[in-house]
Amino acid sequence: MPARSANWLLLFTASGLAALAGARSADAVELPSLQRVAAHAPRACSADGLCVDVGVALADPGQPDACSTQSSVVADVGDQLAWCYTLTNGSDHTLSWHTLTDSLHGDLFAQLHQDIAPGESWRYIKLEVAGAVVDGDVDASWTASGTRPDYAVDDGVAFDYVDASDGTLLDLTGGFAHARSALVQAPFPVDLFGTRSDMLCIGANGAIQPGGTPCAIPMTYAFPSTYVTAAIAPAWSGYADSVGSVYTKVLGSTPGQRRFVVEWKDLALDWPSMPGFTFEVIIDEASGGYLFQYLSTGAGTGDFGDAGDQAIAGLQADGTTAQAYSSFAPVLTPGKAVRWTLQPPADALSASASVHADVGAPHLVLPVAQLNAFAASGISVSQPIVIGNDGNRTLEWSAGEYPSSSVAAHPRRSVARTVFDASALQRRPAKTVGRSSRTSTAGVLGGTGLPAYAVQLDTNTGAQDYIGFDLFAPDAGNAQVIVPDIDLAGMYVAGGDFVDNDFSREWMLDYYYDELYTLDTSDGSKALVGWPVPQRAQPNEAWWGAAWDPASGVLYAASNATNGWSGLYAIDRQSAVATFIGKIDTGTPTTIADIAIDQSGAMYGLDTLNDTLVAIDKASGAASVVGPLGVDAKFAQGIKFDRSTGILYWTSYDANGAAAVATIDPVTGTPTPLVPSGDQRQLFALAIAKAGGDCTQPLDAPWLSLSTASGTLAPGAPFGVYDVTFDATTIAPGDYEASICVFSNDPARRTQPAIVPVHFNVAPAGGDTLFEDGFDG
Repeated sequence: MPARSANWLLLFTASGLAALAGARSADAVELPSLQRVAAHAPRACSADGLCVDVGVALADPGQPDACSTQSSVVADVGDQLAWCYTLTNGSDHTLSWHTLTDSLHGDLFAQLHQDIAPGESWRYIKLEVAGAVVDGDVDASWTASGTRPDYAVDDGVAFDYVDASDGTLLDLTGGFAHARSALVQAPFPVDLFGTRSDMLCIGANGAIQPGGTPCAIPMTYAFPSTYVTAAIAPAWSGYADSVGSVYTKVLGSTPGQRRFVVEWKDLALDWPSMPGFTFEVIIDEASGGYLFQYLSTGAGTGDFGDAGDQAIAGLQADGTTAQAYSSFAPVLTPGKAVRWTLQPPADALSASASVHADVGAPHLVLPVAQLNAFAASGISVSQPIVIGNDGNRTLEWSAGEYPSSSVAAHPRRSVARTVFDASALQRRPAKTVGRSSRTSTAGVLGGTGLPAYAVQLDTNTGAQDYIGFDLFAPDAGNAQVIVPDIDLAGMYVAGGDFVDNDFSREWMLDYYYDELYTLDTSDGSKALVGWPVPQRAQPNEAWWGAAWDPASGVLYAASNATNGWSGLYAIDRQSAVATFIGKIDTGTPTTIADIAIDQSGAMYGLDTLNDTLVAIDKASGAASVVGPLGVDAKFAQGIKFDRSTGILYWTSYDANGAAAVATIDPVTGTPTPLVPSGDQRQLFALAIAKAGGDCTQPLDAPWLSLSTASGTLAPGAPFGVYDVTFDATTIAPGDYEASICVFSNDPARRTQPAIVPVHFNVAPAGGDTLFEDGFDG
């Protein structure tokens, strides 16, 4: 029997997608977000005079510094919220060290240094896009003190050494000779003087830096040290390079009761030359304390350098504050154990308050995963597609073609920058699971990882190569160079993308010659299409980014001018004519380095002038800020969706020359670093070689129709059951396939549809009567 396939689309357009354009608060504290305010009547006060007031409301784009006094909020996922925390010091002394946490966000800041005199009030405002469903009280606690917490030290505890050599051997490759280090993730956040981090830079020289960026711990001759921001140092010294090993090990599996061991084994002192150093630190999750233990600390002869005579042991809070147990003194004798226990300041005050948050979202449920129908030729049969909503907001859907513009423009708001540090990267993500797609004839990745193509610019040499590579392992050594020195070949690439899921060639825009051409991903051969020319109404306007829209089939391009102006164009792929759509307008000058379009047709841009992700209306160019990137992005960048998963990827490059691959949440704009891609190497004209499932281009399936074209499902409503008709009256016998692609305002599916595969077997007329009634087995 002949086999045919078609793609049939059930598109759930969502007015809720308008919430994609919003603001994002800083995850790290920046002092401008703390405001001195007049004292007022707080919501909750402790007996010792500390008072806290908490308010929450929908954010006002025109007043980003407004502080709400509302005690509850009703919002949807994707809405902009403003959380306001106000501290009033009703005590009789100045409070200088502050920690604020709540049950929704965790640590908002820890041990922030800010003097608040008696009678004064301070305010912290957190602006964010609601990213998850919340239903209940959010409890906030503010702790303040006049002095910083310190540690009680006990060197009389029992020695109970843990051999960690059966744990994880660290690959100390970071840093330089005598400063080899490794960035690792602890199984729980590690607290040091009230500041918490689960990322630890572990150095070969007997010290650990929480947070760990940059990760390179050399020898130090002073304590506190200016070489690190903070330190856990059981025996910080100068040890011989490539002698000995460092291991980590987790003890216990119950959250809250685990211990994390870091052991330095068989090190040798560099000067004076002396072997025999084995010691460890055990970090206790329950108490937040540390245990230093010394199995051997030199030759044991009492010579210079023995027993810690050339080492520092202690804890460092910052570049000006530290507690030393020993400093270049021979007191770290074998068999010694030293316990450090955090002591809250005697003058610590704490107050708590709460607000109620009802943040909701619809949740699409498709209990019937696929449809299989059978009929004899000339017969029509029906089967139900079932659509449910088990969320707490109304699910909206409609059937039809892709919308012309999936994201409306919204007012821009100014928000604080999130923290994004490419130098902190050290882990590869798990392999992305997606639908299979056509693969490039280049065979760059052999079916593993996430296949991508880009132009690679080495800023040290100026060389520009067209490469195929794995986004999960983007180092230059792993890439396949397809066209070396692409600029010497007369190509000045501005942006590119794959079109129609054809990964054998990438469509490219040239900023110098205003060319549109394709590059073959197997041999790099160039095929000129034509000369799209921007309108050049702005000074030095030139092409910068390009993206194909799977919803409409249109190739879009972004241009930039030297006056902070960016424009949006549609490029005709036959004639190469560029049609101006409008200025990419967020209300402020922009530099759009690249654009990306998701499976539903929603367009985003990367603005390197303001370091933000923006949502762009394809019909007009009007745009709005989604959120800050948290990094000073410079020069060439790339963003594109993996349409098989709906994940937005970013090849970033910052002002410090750090390059990385990250993902960006298209609802909040929050970036998540994945893996470094090598300093001084920019990746642009990014294109990802993965198809977006079977619903990329709407194709005609005349044998398939849905009885209901639109509707809504309220929270708790019964499942909607809609007949799908399989019509075998006008088609030949054979097997037919399609995909019902379900888009919705379910935020969990904002960039990728749910797909219901459909199979229709049409038997010859007069065949087995089993198939005449549509029996679906």
